[in-house]
Order: sequence, then structure tokens, then C-alpha cells
Amino acid sequence: MTTAVKELDPGLVGRRLPGDTTTISRHQSAITDHALHAADDPDAHEHAHSIWFLVIALRGMGISVDELCALADKRDTDTLLFGTCGIDQIQPLAVGHTYRTTAAIDNIDRRTTRDGSILDSLTVTVTLFDTTVPTDAVGTVTSVYLFKRGQN
Repeated sequence: MTTAVKELDPGLVGRRLPGDTTTISRHQSAITDHALHAADDPDAHEHAHSIWFLVIALRGMGISVDELCALADKRDTDTLLFGTCGIDQIQPLAVGHTYRTTAAIDNIDRRTTRDGSILDSLTVTVTLFDTTVPTDAVGTVTSVYLFKRGQN
């Protein structure tokens, strides 16, 4: 017996998430560069690899992925997938700097896949601010989290 999957709460659109702060330490930046086989760039000691935009966006929602799943009413039979991700980098991230984030759910959507499954999506935008210049954003990360609804 299958139960109907309830619609995502339309009140999620525009919902602000707590946000957070993240500091890119020299040590973590060096580990990241090593793990990614980043080229030996003379600016590497001053600028963090751009993958840090994704790291800060995940940390910067201010809620865990499990808490995001709860907002989307994810059930044990559902599968979380990472959809698309867009990074608008205004300036490079600096090693040793702390970044403050704001985050919000911008959109929800539901569609039916070719195999007949229901696929819900939540679009979350995280904006990063360097705390040394807190009024100017250094970039935004827009991520789409997909919830493939399973049979219950």
C-alpha cells in the first residue's frame, strides 16, 4: 500500500535560515589544496581554493542537512540528491578570514520524473560576507536539493 506524498509547505519559500560564520584557517586551506591537488599558486597562501564557497555554503545554512531534510518532510523511503549548484564569486576568499552567511529557501518545486517518481526540490541561496568588510557580499551559492520520493 502506498501513501500519498504531501506537498511541500508553500510557506518554505522565503524562509530565512539561521546562517552562520566560518573561518578559513591556514591549516584547513592547506589540507584542502593538498586534497584537491591544487596547483602551486603563489597566491595560494593568501587566497583559499574556490571549493571553499561550497564548504561555507553547507556550513552557512545554519542548519544541518538532516534539518533541511526535516523541512522537506523527507521520509526513510525518500532519497536526497544534490541537484545543481551555482556559484557567483564576486571576489576570492581569503585564508585566515571569517565569513558570515545569510541563507534562505528561495523556491520549492515538484515534478514527476520519467519513471513516474515524484521529485521535490528546495532551492537554497547562501550569501557570503567577509567580516572584515561586512557590508559587501563576496559571493553567493545557490544549491538545489532534490528529494526523490519513494514508495511507502
